[in-house]
Amino acid sequence: MIRIFLFFAVFAFVNLSCQKEEKAEKKDLHKYILVDKNSNPIPLPEDKLIVVNFLAYSCSSCMKELPVIKKVLREKKFKERFQFIGIVIDSDKGDFSDPDFPIYPGHKQNFVRFPVPGTPTTYIITPKGKKLIIIHGAVTEENFRKFLKQAVEKAERLSAKEG
Repeated sequence: MIRIFLFFAVFAFVNLSCQKEEKAEKKDLHKYILVDKNSNPIPLPEDKLIVVNFLAYSCSSCMKELPVIKKVLREKKFKERFQFIGIVIDSDKGDFSDPDFPIYPGHKQNFVRFPVPGTPTTYIITPKGKKLIIIHGAVTEENFRKFLKQAVEKAERLSAKEG
């Protein structure tokens, strides 16, 4: 009888502990700027502005926009200043074939911080997650360069205020 009682007591304790850990894990998601589909934080650089592109593999505008974004971000004046992070919203598969332009499967927590009314939607943010620029719809080379320059100017003004 005591063995049965101990078994259930240990089972209940372990079960309760696991539930508390799961709740703590879910509760802590808000402290990460971006998370992947498994709730793991997406690594972000501390020394660059981040271009977060929400896309869908089924979105033709998104697929046409990606090469444009890649081309502009590879330009000398932007290459050292920006990091690209793609978040795919219509698939559980990411694309890490290009390490400079990783695409992660999304997590619903990302959409709390970064609302996506449609794809593509792009945010340019600071390493701490401050939104500098929000772009709804696909970009051209010309207007993407303008957005990047505006983001740099805003980041510099922010930095001057904080410094």
